Amino acid sequence: MKDCKMRDLKGLLERSIQRRSKNKNGAVSLSGGVDSISTAFAAQNVGKTIHSYSFTLDTHISYDFKKAQEISHKYGWKFKGITIPTKYLKRDFKRLVSLGCKTKVSFETSYPFLYVYPEIKQREVLSGWGADGYFGLSRKAYQHYRHTKTLFDQFRNDYFLPNKCASVGFQRLIADQHKKTFIAPYLEKEVKTFFFKFDWFELNSKPQKKIIRDAFEPFEQIKVNRHSNLQINSKTNELFETLLDDKEINFRNRVRVKDLCFDWHNVKV
Repeated sequence: MKDCKMRDLKGLLERSIQRRSKNKNGAVSLSGGVDSISTAFAAQNVGKTIHSYSFTLDTHISYDFKKAQEISHKYGWKFKGITIPTKYLKRDFKRLVSLGCKTKVSFETSYPFLYVYPEIKQREVLSGWGADGYFGLSRKAYQHYRHTKTLFDQFRNDYFLPNKCASVGFQRLIADQHKKTFIAPYLEKEVKTFFFKFDWFELNSKPQKKIIRDAFEPFEQIKVNRHSNLQINSKTNELFETLLDDKEINFRNRVRVKDLCFDWHNVKV
């Protein structure tokens, strides 16, 4: 059964990339996580020349950035690191408002890509976006939705609604603005069908995301940390906390970034 799962997932991701990607050179939005690394492996397996891109704030170097650089060097991928100048946060926050960001997640997960996409030279951008949603790694999923497959499917169906899915719509929007094609093989219908065969307990055996690790042999030689949200790993969430001290941005004296973001949703900038 294990070998069957491995072949199925590996093949699904590779065939998805073959269908969607038309160019020999592929950019991969690379983090230090299993999802984006597996996407790069799948792309390499179907003959793509990998150009990896990763970001870090100028206030510190994140684990994701260091791991992406390490993996790229190990497998001969052409790596481009982008350092985000945090001094322009106020201006960039308003840019995100103009894009239509509303929730805290949409602001914080979209922010780095204002800087990433202008640096990408290739026409197509491959991403592991969305894979987290299949596993139910959040506290909410663990506490309320893991107990039966019916509940777990309810949680996942909600996660993958078009206006949710970790704000993937803003990824596509920013990509479009820079004339890039955003390709996320984990969001393909066939891949979703594959993951929905399994319940929470089947998908969350150790090590974390074992079903993906088992699908790609190189994971046997590399160490990858457990899942961490993009905004937490990069400390973008902490950076956005500083906006609470800005009287122009925090014009209603909010104490939570979540509320501040909602306040700006209908503001014209």
